[in-house]
Amino acid sequence: MSLAFNQRKALILEQVRKNEQVAVAELASFLGVSEVTIRRDLLQLEKEGQVIKTYGGAVSTDKVAFEFSFQKKLQRGMAEKERIGHYAAGLVKDGEAIFLDNGTTTLQIANNLKTRRNLKVVTNSLCVVYALEPAEGIELILLGGIVRRGWNDLYGPITEKAIAELHVDKAFVGAEGISLKAGFTTADLRTARPIELVIQCAGEVIVVADHTKIGRAAFARFASFEQVDMLVTSEGIGAAEKDELERRGVEVAVV
Repeated sequence: MSLAFNQRKALILEQVRKNEQVAVAELASFLGVSEVTIRRDLLQLEKEGQVIKTYGGAVSTDKVAFEFSFQKKLQRGMAEKERIGHYAAGLVKDGEAIFLDNGTTTLQIANNLKTRRNLKVVTNSLCVVYALEPAEGIELILLGGIVRRGWNDLYGPITEKAIAELHVDKAFVGAEGISLKAGFTTADLRTARPIELVIQCAGEVIVVADHTKIGRAAFARFASFEQVDMLVTSEGIGAAEKDELERRGVEVAVV
């Protein structure tokens, strides 16, 4: 006897809460219904705010709850972001080519580079381009791609192809989570792949993230500890966390 939607709903949510991520095929097998039925159920659960649909499945809303709109995030921890941005900008040398990821902290790096000369800045962030467009001493390279609405950055195969053709001296990227188990993570799969490719073409990888991101794991990993050279973070980082990151080969700058 087939289960009614309310019964399937309870079982689906139980699996999502238990595993944080579920696949359509696995749910269909578990509940003894078709994948079409599961997709319809997940669509309804997403409308109710219970899950977030992904390619081939769904994730818990708790898993991505800390990914806020860009404008809301811009106001959170502004003093810390300004200090991190100022310090990170000081790591950039004249004549270098750098990559600036999209994000509220990397935007502060851009704000501190406006008077610099003889720099190449590669970015997928429309906000970074807007900030640096008046800076005559900086050559701006905007990667093409699909616009991620609400975040004003670009992603997709066009972005990835462009990245693969470049080499930068330093890449500055943000992180939604930094976990000893998961590594460096982001909440959106669309942004993970471009960062992975940038890391492969960068001489030095510098993650900029305030201390609240440490100990958290977002949905998609974009780097292991071995792939990151430095973390620039804020004063709230614990001594034990700092020591463990450095033991794993990541230089930690606390500002």
